[in-house]
Amino acid sequence: MRLELLDPRHDPEPPGWEKLRRAAGQYVTWRYDLLRAYAWAAQAPVLLAVLSEGDVAVGAVSASLRGVRPRRGSYASGRDVAGVVDVHAPGNRSLKGWWFTGVPEPERRRELLRAYVRGVRQALGPGWRGVLWREVSPGEAAQLPGVVKARLPTAPLARLATPSGIDEWYARLHGTRGASLRSWARRLAADSRLSIRVGPARDLVTGAEACALRARNDLKYRNRLFPLAPLPLPYFDGLVGSDEVVAVAYRDGGRLVGLCLTLDHRTWPICLSWGGLPPGDGGRKHLYFDFYVRMVEWAVETGKAGLVLGKGKADIKRSLGADLVPSSAIAVPF
Repeated sequence: MRLELLDPRHDPEPPGWEKLRRAAGQYVTWRYDLLRAYAWAAQAPVLLAVLSEGDVAVGAVSASLRGVRPRRGSYASGRDVAGVVDVHAPGNRSLKGWWFTGVPEPERRRELLRAYVRGVRQALGPGWRGVLWREVSPGEAAQLPGVVKARLPTAPLARLATPSGIDEWYARLHGTRGASLRSWARRLAADSRLSIRVGPARDLVTGAEACALRARNDLKYRNRLFPLAPLPLPYFDGLVGSDEVVAVAYRDGGRLVGLCLTLDHRTWPICLSWGGLPPGDGGRKHLYFDFYVRMVEWAVETGKAGLVLGKGKADIKRSLGADLVPSSAIAVPF
């Protein structure tokens, strides 16, 4: 087994990376130019590992190197001498920070992750005390190497199976939720000033527009103790410019007032982000709920198995018919 450790800010894209990403069915957020933009804007250095068996790359792990001194509002600089390796997907809480292709056997995966832990521990030095694995699904802890030190439940992941049609989806929702969604969708569609379009993001929105709306939303909800910087414009230029992102765009005249970005996938697309202006600033009430209606309609029309609605607002997503999949963060000492 071979391990290659990379800093996406400085190291060139490894040979065959895009082929490996696509073979594993990984989303565009793992494309190397997006990893580089994400890493430059991160508060902690990003460490990308490529796992190989012989000369064949079979998987990857992405982690943030969380040093012992939190840096409020600053960007990543050099590595600290002590801390924790925080394994998580870059820019997407709905995905795991590790994946494989062509390695179905749990024991082989465990061996590869064990080699990853050994290699990272040797590269970082004795001050680094362990690994925090995020978004661990039920039954998956057995694949992780080492002895579990602590397990912390995290926000569940909402997944909505595609209904046979939009009317069937409305009908199966509890209480008045279905009738309310239908009524709001009709009112918004009848708004003569409001344009609602669904399609490839690159045809509907610019990177600058997506960046500004996402930053506004992120700054409203970010943690006050450890505030994260919004994702930068180069990230959204790459994201929106790809052929793997679908948008629901709401415009009043020419002004973008609401935007959902979804990572397309042959079976389970992921609703990546939502941002909208408040009604007092030109937005509309209920756009947040309406974009779910538009995405369910799109999933039905395109034959998707379902939609990953992401994490957060679990009660709302459950009221929309989503199943909540438990998730945990697991700490394993070196």
